[in-house]
Amino acid sequence: MEFITLSKDDPEFESYLLGTFSPTHRALPIETYHAQTARERVTFRVVPIEKVQAPAWWKIYFWSCRPELLGLTMGPSIVAWLNGRELIHDWTRWPSWFALLGIFFLHTGVFLLNDVQDHLRGLDRLNRRRGSQVIQKGWVSAAAMKKWAILNLGLAVLFGVPAFMNAPIELALICGAALLCLIVVLQNRFTRYGFSDLALALLFGPLLTAGIAFASFGSVNSSGIALGFAFGALTLWVFQARQFENLFRSKPEGFRTFLAFWDFDRARLIGVIEGSLLLIVQPAVALYLHVPLKLFILLPFVSMPLILSMSRLWRAASPLSSTLLKSETWALGCHLAWVVWWVLALGISWL
Repeated sequence: MEFITLSKDDPEFESYLLGTFSPTHRALPIETYHAQTARERVTFRVVPIEKVQAPAWWKIYFWSCRPELLGLTMGPSIVAWLNGRELIHDWTRWPSWFALLGIFFLHTGVFLLNDVQDHLRGLDRLNRRRGSQVIQKGWVSAAAMKKWAILNLGLAVLFGVPAFMNAPIELALICGAALLCLIVVLQNRFTRYGFSDLALALLFGPLLTAGIAFASFGSVNSSGIALGFAFGALTLWVFQARQFENLFRSKPEGFRTFLAFWDFDRARLIGVIEGSLLLIVQPAVALYLHVPLKLFILLPFVSMPLILSMSRLWRAASPLSSTLLKSETWALGCHLAWVVWWVLALGISWL
């Protein structure tokens, strides 16, 4: 075991970050100074790979695909499929199942690529609560994870090809728009002006639900688009709420939403207002979709995690407030509660 400190202008700096400097050793980042600047300097602990004590590859893969975030993609996909009961006579089974598998591999590929990017930029090295941390623990090198990401994105394309049989032109447009949104999000393009927020809302909302509808039924109706906007707004709020706990730990350029460019009090107010609007938008879309009124009795219970999250946020005096601890868990809990309700609300119509 040995320690080595490299600066950004060192010729071996990138190879140590990527893990390509040696086939027998792994460089674990211990300290990072001046990340995302020309003066960046990183101290690595170099250890033999056999002493890293990494778990089995499938456990690393499972952890890397961010299972806690899987509901953000698979949840709206399943709900979008359940919303197509009126189009069941046009249902093409295999393209539909393949589309769901494609969404899983796309989800995994994007988050793997995001982990590599955030590792190279220093975000996951500075904050050990970000990302999957499998690179920082030395379980896999950044270079290997990049290959995993490309493989998963390739599988997403492979399983997505049968879906084009139903609506090739429409799905080509959706895929093109999704690719553009991914570029905006992964490269943090114009985040200060809300472009990244809009891209996130479209990716996890109407582009996702419309894509599943076209892949499964060959068409999409207005209720599918409305459902997409409901989930897009909900998922965007989840991404925003997750970052409040880390506002003082990273530079604004390291965040995916525009809230990081506001002062804390203004960002907190925006978060509470958006959460309040979600409590109106979700039931309004449900009414538009003619969800049975008896299921609205459950709304107070479904809304409770979101209400409590907004209360915790409003009571926070600063990003260091104890009420912001586990903000990510609370935000994901809000999303899960609404996913379960939507699955129940739309699934009951199939009985």
